[in-house]
Amino acid sequence: YEQSGELHGLTRVRGFTQDDAHIFCRPDQVKEEFIKVIDLVLYVFKALGFEDYTAQISLRDPENPTKYIGGDENWDKAEAAIIEAAAEKGLDTVTELGEAAFYGPKLDFMVKDALGRKWQLGTIQVDYNLPERFELEYIGSDNQKHRPVMIHRAPFGSLERFVAVLIEHCAGNFPLWLSPEQINILPISEKYVGYAEEIKAILEDAGISGSIDNRDEKIGRKIRDSEVKKVPFMLIVGEKEQEDRKLSVRKHGEGDLGNFSAEEFINYFQGIISASLSK
Repeated sequence: YEQSGELHGLTRVRGFTQDDAHIFCRPDQVKEEFIKVIDLVLYVFKALGFEDYTAQISLRDPENPTKYIGGDENWDKAEAAIIEAAAEKGLDTVTELGEAAFYGPKLDFMVKDALGRKWQLGTIQVDYNLPERFELEYIGSDNQKHRPVMIHRAPFGSLERFVAVLIEHCAGNFPLWLSPEQINILPISEKYVGYAEEIKAILEDAGISGSIDNRDEKIGRKIRDSEVKKVPFMLIVGEKEQEDRKLSVRKHGEGDLGNFSAEEFINYFQGIISASLSK
């Protein structure tokens, strides 16, 4: 619950929401589960177009051991698991002493925003100590009681701050699957508004959202306005397109892509989204 003088847009809000979750696993599963969570964080970053990030291995401050709970043995195991998992994934890492949580070390994903500032977004933490404090137990295959290990995972961190960094990072050019308006259909004149509406209905059935620019404006003005709004695709329809049951497709920032049937455009569109969301 931030103080009023500390508020700063979405990056530091009055109260914030975290996508925090906890995984309980056997000690021999720690590295495997940790790597799976790294994969989840990297999937989120890829889907949203974050490429400029560093994985920060946050360890204890050896000069100030009283800041942390738990014994050296558990801390050594937890730190080793993080270092090994990051190495196996080939992450570009930096190590920071003294940045660990009081209960365990962590792997923080530091993302740069449009102004070059670093923000901690995703974080993964290995925790041997809280299961001990809460006296958590499970029955192993040997029918004996054992203590689990807890992994804290938050791929987004503060959702408000994540959204703020995403908006600045994209500067309006959101990933296609996230763009609030994915297409803008531009009829050359009012005679082709009916065909534009027909195309819009077909595309909506395929999950593609957008609008029709039926203003009484020249096509050049409509294209410029769509470019300024950063709509990913402009679909121009006129006499020839209506006769051929085609669309003249323009991509934001790239220009003319040629003529597509509605089905061809849907396949092309969905291919872009599939590529951006594939693991």
